Amino acid sequence: MANSVSVDASELAGLARDLAAAGDKVERESEPVIERGALNIKNQLREEMAGSYWFKGVASAMSYDRDGLEAEIGPEKGAPGSLANIAYFGSSRGGGTVPDPIHALEAEAPNVERWLAEIAEDSL
Repeated sequence: MANSVSVDASELAGLARDLAAAGDKVERESEPVIERGALNIKNQLREEMAGSYWFKGVASAMSYDRDGLEAEIGPEKGAPGSLANIAYFGSSRGGGTVPDPIHALEAEAPNVERWLAEIAEDSL
């Protein structure tokens, strides 16, 4: 005699649908968080560059591009943005007087993480 097991998976299928919908909602609600975080980082980079006697002209080159849940933040290539590398990291002739841009990311990351966690918690 063979043993048989019967499983009612209708609730599991419903949960799977709810999780899929929550994923779409989380992604939709997360995009403004990434936008705001990128803007805050860009603004900090711009302020730090503007505070430099030698590199204040590079401040206007700070920008960001966002694609979904990703953002690229920093100076635009070309004048004056091409001087940012020297402003941040220096050369044999000087520079390296503007704070490393990683600090702007480190300052904003806890805020973005908190906002994303709230979205995830509210969605489930």
